[in-house]
Amino acid sequence: MEIQDRVKISSLLSEYGALLTEKQRKMLSDYIELDMSLFEVAEQYGITRQAVLDAIKHAVSSLTNFEEKIGKIALKEKLSDALSAAVGEDEALAAKLKTVFEILEG
Repeated sequence: MEIQDRVKISSLLSEYGALLTEKQRKMLSDYIELDMSLFEVAEQYGITRQAVLDAIKHAVSSLTNFEEKIGKIALKEKLSDALSAAVGEDEALAAKLKTVFEILEG
């Protein structure tokens, strides 16, 4: 799996992970964020590598569907781009808007 795929899945997990089952969230986190192999995750849960792979695929599919329907990550990216464009080189304004943006992310 490419690094950009891992980053995207990690962002989805961070944003929507609470909507997964605890086991799905933990397996996906172990695989993506802790860079554990399918074998290592399977061994930890006492299941087969195929079962881990199926759980991970299902979790990623669910996270992707959540983003398609809710669009929170896409909205944050658009907002960040718009703020960057509006601020230009005004560093004081950039700092203030960054604070506002962090508060909104809450």
